[in-house]
Amino acid sequence: MSDKIEYEQRRLTSNIKAGGCAAKLGSAELSKLLARIPSKTTPELIAGIGNFEDAAVYKISEDLAIVETIDFFPPVIDDPYLFGQIAAANALSDIYAMGGKPVLALNIVCFPTCDFEEEVLVEILRGGADQVEKAGAVIAGGHSIQLEQPVYGLAVTGLVNPKEVFTNGGAQPFDKLVLTKPIGSGVALLGMKAGMLSEGARNELIRNLTTLNSGALQAGRQYEIHALTDVTGFGLIGHLHEMAKASALKSRLNLSSVCILPEVVELAQQGLVPAGAYGNRESFNAMVKYLNKVELEWEDLLFDPQTSGGLLFSLNPDHAEQLVEDLKDLSLQASIIGEMLPLEPNESIGAVEVTAN
Repeated sequence: MSDKIEYEQRRLTSNIKAGGCAAKLGSAELSKLLARIPSKTTPELIAGIGNFEDAAVYKISEDLAIVETIDFFPPVIDDPYLFGQIAAANALSDIYAMGGKPVLALNIVCFPTCDFEEEVLVEILRGGADQVEKAGAVIAGGHSIQLEQPVYGLAVTGLVNPKEVFTNGGAQPFDKLVLTKPIGSGVALLGMKAGMLSEGARNELIRNLTTLNSGALQAGRQYEIHALTDVTGFGLIGHLHEMAKASALKSRLNLSSVCILPEVVELAQQGLVPAGAYGNRESFNAMVKYLNKVELEWEDLLFDPQTSGGLLFSLNPDHAEQLVEDLKDLSLQASIIGEMLPLEPNESIGAVEVTAN
């Protein structure tokens, strides 16, 4: 956390209706809009707008492809340095989710300079720069405009061998699903903003939000990974659905195996659930089948939009337990949360079954 400046004149989140990935358009709304826009493709485009991939991948040669993404959002926290770190980690994650290595980033800045001291923006940019440096990439510029509320993020370019690209499709029947971070960040951020999160829970939340997914990707590469995505704005249910749909399968989620952030169940019980969770429920609820009773607060957490969430691997079941152990050696709170399954007659592609056992 930054300790150079006291930011008491105005809170970064004071006029923010939705911060982080909770501010993103819902999947149903976005799909409807994109369906009206003509799109073209090219053989060099390995991954693009189809299947809601995490980033675009464009083949340059037999051994080289570029991975391109852009991600930005309003503040999730009042400390500007931490906000910069979180936004940058979230943007860099899209490169890792495609199997790439970040090499170049551009700042995206919207900032009301009349409302905040210039040091606030300096700290936001410093937080982002520190994360980009940690990722082994460089910031080469960016773009800024005046706007009523602060917004920050990155456009990131990565590199990958075309033969080593991961997508959210390609999962195979009976693959195990491994998630590398706990869920509940949307609920926890609301609780923190309301002053209802304990110091310990706050520290755990910040640690997760600022942890890069580079180590998780490196660990996963040692095994037979069939599909990969990161869990962000669509929530865990949404990203499970997208992976299953892209793979022409269904998924089964074991709720008791999903790691959660501290205190989020109690906060969800009190109604501290971001609006984005209700948008996700509207988008994906028709694809969800609850195999036994699930309490409402747990449903809310499954739809909770995640900021800087973990990677979700679909991999050979023989390798899943060892991958989890490797991830825990990296101090990541990873677990096997379910599996991919073949469709039964009359089942919808992309269905998500949830069991509380």
